[in-house]
Amino acid sequence: MAIFNRYFTVLFRLKTKWISLLLIIQTVATFAITFFNYHNGHLYLNRSIFSNFLTLWLAIFIVFAWLFTGIFYLSTCYQNEHVSGNQTWRLVPIDDKKLYFDNILSSFGALLFFVLLEIICTLVLGIVTFTFDSQFHTTIIEMFADIGRHLQQVDLEIMFNFFGAIMMTILCAFFGYFIISFLNYSSRALLDFLPEALSKAYFRVIAVFVIILVAWLAIKASDIGLQIISFPFRFMIGETTGTNDDLALALVLMLAINLLFWFFDTILFSKFFEAREGK
Repeated sequence: MAIFNRYFTVLFRLKTKWISLLLIIQTVATFAITFFNYHNGHLYLNRSIFSNFLTLWLAIFIVFAWLFTGIFYLSTCYQNEHVSGNQTWRLVPIDDKKLYFDNILSSFGALLFFVLLEIICTLVLGIVTFTFDSQFHTTIIEMFADIGRHLQQVDLEIMFNFFGAIMMTILCAFFGYFIISFLNYSSRALLDFLPEALSKAYFRVIAVFVIILVAWLAIKASDIGLQIISFPFRFMIGETTGTNDDLALALVLMLAINLLFWFFDTILFSKFFEAREGK
């Protein structure tokens, strides 16, 4: 366990190396967009008029937070595969299956850390805006008053919807890691152990299967996904009952698919996936 924790720490530091740079770029970019939309004491964006510089900066910062979180998630996906194919990492004194799990878990931990920093930065900018923008100040107070009233009506269904939405988001993040690793490991294994023409044919079959699976999941999860994304807004206006009726089934299905691909990935990684020089 000590070895597992040690390599988790090393991988976590590796994957969070560029977080400060991403946050600086996000802050500077959102400030620049806000600044260049400032004319004669007002801010114009998509035909909407904002009377306070900080309010628009906060709004743009929140939008960019989603964008940069996606970028950081993709970077952790890339780093997962880079570590998997690195000969140095494959020679460390730890079981391949544990190394694979360490790799995936450190990526998810890095993603959570990035999201936490985004929340902190948003809160800091929000507090500054709350202090200097009277209209924003009033709106936030009214919003929290509404939330306080709705909290008195919280029941088990609302709690399940809330925590179920969080669990679905986590499972989707892991699904992305698993499916990318599966495509990488399976394609490499086919190229290494089968003739080139035959390996390409098998890989096309696997790729088509994965595309069909992802498309099917996307179709099935589209309504649930919209409900998850809109849950915070629906909660603030009291529209939470009778939603996410299929969430429990979707969670079980997503968990089963994740476990299946996790099993395939660990077998492929430990038995058929060989690191190469120059990785």
